[in-house]
Amino acid sequence: MGIRLGNLTIAAVEKKHNFKLLDEEREALESMRQDNAQNIEEGKFHVFDEPMTMFVCDSATTRADVIKILSKYNSDIKGQLGVGFKED
Repeated sequence: MGIRLGNLTIAAVEKKHNFKLLDEEREALESMRQDNAQNIEEGKFHVFDEPMTMFVCDSATTRADVIKILSKYNSDIKGQLGVGFKED
């Protein structure tokens, strides 16, 4: 069992990984982000900081939505950034 720490905003993810989203993309992701990592709601995700930046989504559908936005920046993103989902 791994331990994850942190609660990054989308702006903090951009700063840490040295890339810049379009305003509407940032707003879309921020509207999907939730602070509480214990019970991720439908259509939401939590962003952990350590041991690597990790978007943990509620479902494969939300994961696909996040990847669709972030994948445009693959060549710009510095460091490791993961996107997964919680399976029940």
